[in-house]
Formats: sequence, C-alpha cells, structure tokens
Amino acid sequence: MSLKRVVDTQEVQFERMEQFLASASDPLKSLWAKSGDETGWLPLVQHLADASCVAGCLWDNWMSDSLKRYLADKIGVEECNVRTLITFVAGTHDVGKATMKFARQIELKEPGRDIVEGIADAGIPLAMSRAEYESTQFPHGLAGEVILKDWLVERGCPKKLASSISSIVGAHHGVASQDDDKKPARALLEDYPQEWKALQVEILEGISRATGIWDVVSKLPKRLNADSTMLITGLIVMADWIASNADAFPMVVRGSLSDRVREGMDSIDLTSPWNPPEMEGVEVDEFFRHAFGWPATLSARPIQKAVFDALETIEGSCLAIIEAPTGEGKTEAALGLGQMLAARSGAQGLLLATPTMGTSNGLFSRTLDWAERSTPESTITSMNLVHSRKRFSAEYEKLRWAQPRGIGEDTHNDHGSVVASQWLNGPKKALLSNFVVATVDQVLMMVLQMRHSMLRHMGLAGKIIIIDEVHSYDLYMGSYLKLALRWLARYRVSVILLSATLPGQTKSDLIEAYSGESSGVLPENLSTGYPLLTVADRRGIQEFPVVQRPTDLVAEVSIIPDGLDELESLVADLYSDGGCLLIICNTVRRAQETYHSLASTYPEQVELHHSAFMAAERAQKEDKLREELGPHLHRGEGRPTHRIVVSTQVAEQSLDIDADVLISDIAPMDLLIQRIGRIHRHVRPESDRPLKLQKPKVFIRAIEQKEPVPKFEAGSAAVYEPAILLSTLAKLPRVFRRPDDAPALVQSVYSPDFEPPEAWTEEYSLAHSAMVQRQQLAELRAKTFQIPYPKLASGLSQLFERYSKQMEQALKSEEAGAAQVRDTDPTFEVVPIIATSYGYRVIPFLGGEEISPELMDDAELDYQTAFRLASSVLRLPSRFSKYDRVFDVVIEKLEKETPVGWKNHYLLKGQVALRLDESGEIELDGVVLRYSSERGLEVVENRSWKGSE
Repeated sequence: MSLKRVVDTQEVQFERMEQFLASASDPLKSLWAKSGDETGWLPLVQHLADASCVAGCLWDNWMSDSLKRYLADKIGVEECNVRTLITFVAGTHDVGKATMKFARQIELKEPGRDIVEGIADAGIPLAMSRAEYESTQFPHGLAGEVILKDWLVERGCPKKLASSISSIVGAHHGVASQDDDKKPARALLEDYPQEWKALQVEILEGISRATGIWDVVSKLPKRLNADSTMLITGLIVMADWIASNADAFPMVVRGSLSDRVREGMDSIDLTSPWNPPEMEGVEVDEFFRHAFGWPATLSARPIQKAVFDALETIEGSCLAIIEAPTGEGKTEAALGLGQMLAARSGAQGLLLATPTMGTSNGLFSRTLDWAERSTPESTITSMNLVHSRKRFSAEYEKLRWAQPRGIGEDTHNDHGSVVASQWLNGPKKALLSNFVVATVDQVLMMVLQMRHSMLRHMGLAGKIIIIDEVHSYDLYMGSYLKLALRWLARYRVSVILLSATLPGQTKSDLIEAYSGESSGVLPENLSTGYPLLTVADRRGIQEFPVVQRPTDLVAEVSIIPDGLDELESLVADLYSDGGCLLIICNTVRRAQETYHSLASTYPEQVELHHSAFMAAERAQKEDKLREELGPHLHRGEGRPTHRIVVSTQVAEQSLDIDADVLISDIAPMDLLIQRIGRIHRHVRPESDRPLKLQKPKVFIRAIEQKEPVPKFEAGSAAVYEPAILLSTLAKLPRVFRRPDDAPALVQSVYSPDFEPPEAWTEEYSLAHSAMVQRQQLAELRAKTFQIPYPKLASGLSQLFERYSKQMEQALKSEEAGAAQVRDTDPTFEVVPIIATSYGYRVIPFLGGEEISPELMDDAELDYQTAFRLASSVLRLPSRFSKYDRVFDVVIEKLEKETPVGWKNHYLLKGQVALRLDESGEIELDGVVLRYSSERGLEVVENRSWKGSE
C-alpha cells in the first residue's frame, strides 16, 4: 500500500472514531476502562477508540507484507478488508467491561468509589444478581466474547464466523475460552438489565459504523481458521498493551484523537518491517562482502555460493537444510540466504536460534553486525537477545543503551541502524523485534499451550527462521521441532536448518514435517553427499551438492582404559613437551575427578569448564579460554605453551577453540565428530604445536570393558543411549579424516540396518528395545502441553483446549516453558553467598577481590551489588528437585535463609540464596555441597543416600 493511501486510510479511521466518541451517550461515557492514577481515569469508549486506531497503525506500519498477504489469502479477502476486521475487533475487545462485575470491582478504594458513583449517577443500575456477585468465572474477556457473538448472530452473521471473530475477544488476555466457560457467562448475560444491554449495543454499533465492518462480513468465509485467529489475536494483544500504556496514552485526554494516537505510537519505539532490498544483478562475492563487511580479497566459500545459486530455483517459502563441517561458513550462508528470501517475501525480520545461551551470546555480536549492514539505508530496525540471562550479556546491554548509528550522521555508511527497542524488552514481546538471537526453546515454545502464545506466533510468523546445530536435539525436543515446522510451514515461513551432519531418518522426518505428510521423502531417497544443501519448497525436494574442502585433519583414534592412573600416564607422555590438551567428560562429576587428578601434578596448567559454575564465572572462564585458544593467537604471543583443559559437553559446540589433542569420553558418533572439531581446527605454524602433537590424535575412554560385550561407564550410559554408544563403538574408525569420513560414519551409526558384531547381538537388541521404548515415552510426554497440528485445529479454542489453571501454574514463566521443551530432570537456580556473623558476603568472581564487604540481610542493595548477585546464579543438581519430598525440604530451607532485602530489587526478586559457610560448604537434606571458583559446585559427602548413587 502506498504511503499516501496509508495516511488517507488512517485519517478516515481517526475521523470516524472521533464521531463515535462525540456521539457516545453520557451513561456510556461514565464507564471506565482504566481506574487511573493521580491524573485521572480513562473512559471505556476512549480506550476502545485508542486500541482500534493503534491496531490500524500496527497493520499499516509494523506488520510485514508477508503476513498481510498470508492473512488476506487465508481469509480469502483483500488486505484492506483484513485491516477493517482487525480494527473492529480491537475496538470491541473490551466490550465485556460494560458489565456490573467489572464496573464495581474498584468501589471499595479511592478513586474507584467516585467512578462507580458516577456510573450510578448516570442512571445505570449496579445491583448484581447473586449469581454474578458470587461468580468467579466471569472475566470481562469471556463476557465480551459472549456479548459480541450474540450481537453478530442477531445481525445476520453466520454462527461459525461469529464464533471465530468473538473468540479473539475472549483470548485477548492470553488464553482462548472453552465452550464450558461460555455457558454460565451467557446465562448471566441473558437476564442482564436492559440499561446495560443498551450500552453494550451502543459500543458494538458505534465501533461497527466507525470501522465499516458490515461491508466486510459478507465477504468473509464461514469461519476463520485457527492460524488466522491466532495471528489476529496477537495483533489485538499488542494494540491493547500499547493503548493501555499510560505513558503513551495518558489518562487525561487532550487534543484530537489523531494527535493522541500519533504521539502515543511515536513514544512506543516500534520499528518498521525489515524489507531488505533485492540484490538484483549482484555477484555472489559482492553480495557476501557487502553483507558481512569482508575485504575485497575475501571470496564466498562453496556452501555460501550454493545458497546463492539455489535461490534462483526456490519458489515461495522453503525449508533449507545446510549440512557442512565446522568452519565452512554455515552461519554466514544461512544469514545470506535469509536476507535474500526476506527481500523476496517482505519479511518482518529474522531469528537465529541456537542450542544454548552460550552459543546465543557468542553469535549475538556477529549477527548484530550483519543486521546493521542488511538494514536499508536511512531506516532503523530493532534487535533482541532472548534467553533467561540476557541481562548479563555485555554486548546486549551495550546495544540497549547505545544511540542509533548511521542515521543523520555525517558518515559514509550505505546501511541503516539497529537499536534495542525498550518496549520490546519484556519476555513476551522480545520476539516481536526485527532481529532476534535466541535459544531454540523460543521457537519450540510456539507449540506449547502457554498464555500469550499468540504473541510468539506473531513474532515468528513474519520472520525467516534459522535453527543452528540441529543434530544436537534429542527425540523429545525433536517432537517439538517437527510440530513447530508444521506450523511455520503453515504460516509460509522459510526455515533454514544448520547441522554438521544429520542422520538420514532425522533429516527425512524434518522435511516431512515441513512439507506435509504427503511428501513421501524416505532416507534412502536422500543424497549422502557432503557438504550438501537440501531445499524443500512447494515444488518438491532439491539437492545441491557442494564442493568439499580438502582433507584438513587425519587423526589416529585409540581406545584407552578408563582409569585415572591410565589417564595420568597418557597425559604425562603426551604433555612432556607441553601443548594444549582437551579432555571432555560426559558428566560434571567425572570432569571434577579428572581435574583433581591432574591439577596436583600440573599446578596452574589445568583448568576446568562445566555447567556447575556461577553463570558469570562460567562466562568469564569461557571467554578467557576462547581468547587464548582461538584462531588469532600463536605460541609465545598469548597462546599458552602448557594448558590442559578439562571440560564437559560445553566444549562441544559453544567454544571456538583449537587444541592439539583430544581425550574424550565415548559419545554418539555425531557428537564425537563435533568434539574432534576442537583439535587442529586452525592452520598454525609447526612451532605452535609440540613435535609429539603435530599429528592429530584422539583417545576414547569411559569404556570399562570391551570384551566380550562392551560395558560403558555409568554416567555416560545415563547421559547417552547405550544402543547408540554400542553402534558408535562398532563403527569407530582407527583413523578419522575430516571432513571426508563424517557423513558416512554418522549415517552408519544411526542406520536402521545397523548390525552389531555377533557377540553383541543380544546386548544390542536389549539396549535398542529399551531405547525405542524410552523414545516412545518421550514423544508421549512431549505431547502433554502441545497444541494440535494446524490441520487439526479448526478454531482458536482448540489451541488451548488442554490449558488449565494447573498448566498455567506449571508454565507460569518463560524459564518453565523453556524447561518443558527439553527432556531433562527438573532443576532450580540459586544464588550462592557466604554467611557471616551478622549477614552475608557476595562470592567474588574468579580473579576478583579476596573478601567482599559484609551485607545485612535487610539491606537495600545498590544496582551493582544486585547485578553481581544475580550474575552468580547457579543450578542445583537435579537430585534436589526430582522428588517432591526432597524439593520441599530444600526449598523451605533456602527460602528461610534468603536475605529479605532481595525482595525489594527487581534483579533478585524471586531468587533464593544458597548460604554457604566460610569454607564454601552447605548441607542440604544430608548432602554436603561445596562451591569454589576452582571446581564449581560439587558433592563432597552424601550422608543420607550413601550407596544410592
């Protein structure tokens, strides 16, 4: 729509809404929407007019072209008709506030008493029936849904269509109502006083005239499908929240409605859709140099050229799967493809999802630089980092407080600017930013029956979605991913999946989920080429082989006995001339034991990395490691000559480090290959690696017995499926060539045709059967809170039909929702502190001050201290939350010992303290824990469960 047409449309809406406000009766003007502040209160008619106009502005200026086209096509009308429908629903969303139950809820406090008296003075009866007075199931959203539906039907709207439209009103507080909820509400409204019914009709008639809805109703289908109503509800929620913002839309109304709305929208720092320009006629190297700021000497890599060439053959939205080894430029290829697809479709933005908070933080800065370069000249886009600890990201905080660059400055930039919108900073609104870097949970949660999930759908449906490290997601998470792909495909969202390697069945399942059940894709029909770009669009499946880079690593692979003595002996031999050794363990306990064994022999040369460090301390340690073992430093110039890194799986993906040798616990083949990717990662001078370590070597442990049937260390067998460990061990090569061997090894391990050595047949059969049973149970558990397939949801209510108060309590936070989409034992976070005689001390971070000042429990905390404490968050082992009895005992103790002063600071509200003694120890339900910056949180003694673990 042209700018002039948008302005004209808005002016007409403003004028008609002004007429609605001017013609409102005195009784209607006496009803309230917001009870107000010291400046006054907001009438219901004003709030409805505000919300309707805000919804129109959101449609005109914020919603992407791709979503507008989608809604118009799904509903079967022109885009302008969808706009009319949206402004009508926004203008009627609070009609349920024209009820006695709502009006009288403020009568016992000031200034509510005066407002209610004003309603009575206007001649409106306020004597509620006993049923309404005692009702606990008569919220104004539900009342509004019933009022609107009955009014629409009375005026000739088909019942199913009336139900679809009114269901949006019922869901505008985040959850759709069910039929059982509507029956008692309708019974109350049927006997309502005529004075109230007249006010309800006055609202609906007035908004219908102002928006022209009856010119559109006859063009609408018999009903609106769930996907359409979900997105429209998301926009209505946005409009309601903006119109309810007292800073943007003050209680006291001054000036014209058009001025009020424009000033209000200007104060809400929303940015327009991304809409990057199409790069017609641009050569591939030129495109990537411009997109990523590469020098003229740098050219696109093979996988990047493949996505550029594939674009010519893609029709409409697509699923693109990029399989390539580490270091091939997959992320840049995906961002480049996303930019080109967005230019075609008119996308609102792009989301990059990663498996962990660490990888999200690591990619944020790179993505920000690309986002700024891809933002059209003289425009502003918004960006967000979305996970539970984003406030501790220095890069994100820098963006939050930075001034927009490149706009109105004397610069030579040929691009726009990226900001962090303050209004979009909350967890439920963050995905509405143009660019988002997030953990993958944020995508998977779109198929959870959660309150306000329509905002998540709205945020994702207008974007290009990139999901990194797909091979790392288990079957439980895969269930969520496949359902999310179905919904994203329904919304015509292009999705780009990145993986080092994917088992054939997994890849087939993902393509089938996106393409629909009729795609008929079978693993044997898919290419085993590597690297490979696979694209699924409306025309079918296309595969684009990519030129493989030359072999860059030939590593000897050996199995070593699983004993600390044997490990120490091996390290002594390998480390005689120094070097950088990487030892990866499958559990925190094994990593701590390994560290303890080696640290006394090699003091100051061994460091430990795992998830049981305080958040800020872990990030600090990983940043230091990334800097010292990254690609840019050389031996003697900052790169250590002697270093032993003991780590858990945190080193698998999130750390770009280059070690000389790998000693790893047995793990599934694809993850072993990821671990091998941390050695000899970058080309280095020979002098950088000791003579003994110039040839890559890989040593595998955590195998307690090889013959006649392998037996794996207990922790490893608990973390990974024994059946997959057996097939991995059976296919483990003596020599591994990177990247040549990766795809065939992965496919052979996960193949349904895998045949174990004869001596292993019985053990493998038992392990495989147990794995299948666990997978089936995992898929059943995953479905507990999931919404239906798109084709199985005919209406909005079906997307919340399993929703209940119990479920709301279970998923009441973003963290709870994120935990639900991962198949892990429940855990909870604590903030460790040191108990003192009169209060407590903050634990200093690694390398910080020795002793921090003492704080009283009721002390009011300054921001810096509260930030330090909140940055110290730590997850307790699952043993303390897995069983209700233990959890109740532990949480009661921790809550009692949490400083009362924390309740008054937003960074610490809701957190519980782990009050350690001066030696860093605490006893919880018979288990003695100790925390130190050297080893993290560890179990020192188990006094009550000896022998149980």
